[in-house]
Amino acid sequence: MIMLDALAPDLILHNGSIYTMDAAAPSAEAIAVKDGRVLLAGASAALLPLAAPHTRVVDLNGRTVLPGIFDSHNHLMQVGVKLTRIRLDECTSPQEMMELVRERAKETPPGTWIVGEGWNENNFTAALPPGRLPTRWDIDPATDQHPVILMRFFNTDVVNSVALRLAGITRHTPTPEGGEIGHDAAGEPNGLLRAAAKLLVRNLLPQPTLDELKTAVRLGCAEMNSHGITSVVDPGLYPYEMAAYQAVWEEGRGARGELAGARGEGRGASGLTVRMNLMPSWHGFREEEAEAELEQRARAVGLASGVGDEWLRLGGLKMAIDGGTSSHTAFMYEPFAGEATVGDFNRLDPATLRRHFRTAQELGWDVGIHTCGDRAMDMVVDAFADVARAMPRPDARHNVIHAYFPSDRALAQMAEHRIAAVIQPTFLYWEGDMIFRDVGERRAANYKPARKYLDAGVVLCANSDIPSTVSPNPWVGLYALVTRKNNLGHFVAADQAISRQEALHAYTAAGAWLTREEGDKGTLAPGMLADLVVIDRDYFAVADEEIKEIKVVMTVVGGEIVYGRA
Repeated sequence: MIMLDALAPDLILHNGSIYTMDAAAPSAEAIAVKDGRVLLAGASAALLPLAAPHTRVVDLNGRTVLPGIFDSHNHLMQVGVKLTRIRLDECTSPQEMMELVRERAKETPPGTWIVGEGWNENNFTAALPPGRLPTRWDIDPATDQHPVILMRFFNTDVVNSVALRLAGITRHTPTPEGGEIGHDAAGEPNGLLRAAAKLLVRNLLPQPTLDELKTAVRLGCAEMNSHGITSVVDPGLYPYEMAAYQAVWEEGRGARGELAGARGEGRGASGLTVRMNLMPSWHGFREEEAEAELEQRARAVGLASGVGDEWLRLGGLKMAIDGGTSSHTAFMYEPFAGEATVGDFNRLDPATLRRHFRTAQELGWDVGIHTCGDRAMDMVVDAFADVARAMPRPDARHNVIHAYFPSDRALAQMAEHRIAAVIQPTFLYWEGDMIFRDVGERRAANYKPARKYLDAGVVLCANSDIPSTVSPNPWVGLYALVTRKNNLGHFVAADQAISRQEALHAYTAAGAWLTREEGDKGTLAPGMLADLVVIDRDYFAVADEEIKEIKVVMTVVGGEIVYGRA
């Protein structure tokens, strides 16, 4: 009997509607888990007799189960840091932001930085004229004793006068290449810093301590679990940030004295409740980092993409070539709507791109590169394709991150060389109207064209890019992919809608392919990791408008309940 008990499942979920995403057995009533992996999926009557005294048996009461969500571009650590800062996501005016700063200043020692994140001028339409962004004069009344930096959801900061003085920014400060310092009509800096200019102030912020970053990792994991997210790619990390992830992983391992990643470890042995792929920051970010230093970063490790275990793994190298559309810093063929000239926000010229890609190809690194503009995308895909033809590496998992406006040439080359499109349907949902404002109707018709990608044979990965958006909520992302509607109910390139099955694949199995984990994640087939989410309604059966209303009841990682309760 003892031997039979040892072979019994650790967990059985039964009486549910389980979508395994496994073509061999796509649906089941029950699922059994042993040593952190799926043992069997099938009928409740067949699996319940397998239970032993130690088996945890959970009645799903008819609820739906899906494979755990893989958010393949998610700055989880930054989310954790943001949770300790002023939250600006829901502010509807600069006045509200200023009042939040005023309150934080009361409890902050003079001279200490005050940081807020997440403002979006799209929320200020009732308070500001169209196109007017907050400036230092909007936030200066809050304090003259603290430097203040308030970060837009993407690529623009507004700072107060104290911060400008600390950074030495005056009317005579030269504009950094690839950036923009805002000025008023008299030529004085107004506190707005775009793209590369952000670094003039951001580089003054104190680097978080190891303990602060470990706290951020744990907060970020808990936030993701609440949305049903079980795996994440965290892109653009620096060595000290990667060290914090390893520290959390090691603490959990030490708690049980076992090798993290061993089957049956559960979340307690890893210290993580989200499986992490870490992308080291490479070219196109911090301008003060010399090219030789960055090349050494790729070479000196002696490792490459895919190294690690089930909890903590090295992903690809993270690069960037331009900015974004809503901040008018993407590298485009034509000017943004309402502008007369094309801004030169290109960070990497074609020859430099090819040189970096060759280095990565030679060393066995995958590369993911932030690319928003149509001109930038052609440059990136052409460079990827040229290097792939000259130095074939059939198992490479290179990818274009954001991938807003693909040309026909780009689509063909991405399909030929298995270059994935890593897109954010959360942007489509929360910022969908802004794309029409920024690039006009004609170009907006080619915005994040999911249908076009799949029809061309391009691997499509869906994710949130939190905190560059409102929430990591994958259910609004799935809604946006299926309906092509934004949060105002407006269609954004409606002909680019995809099926519910295709959308869920982009949020699960496609991410696993991107990180070379397709043998472990993405389906609930026997032998796969037991990462799953229980939701309050049937994703495949509810009306389209209900998809965005789905709520997570329980999240399971490696057979352990990490959110909700049985």
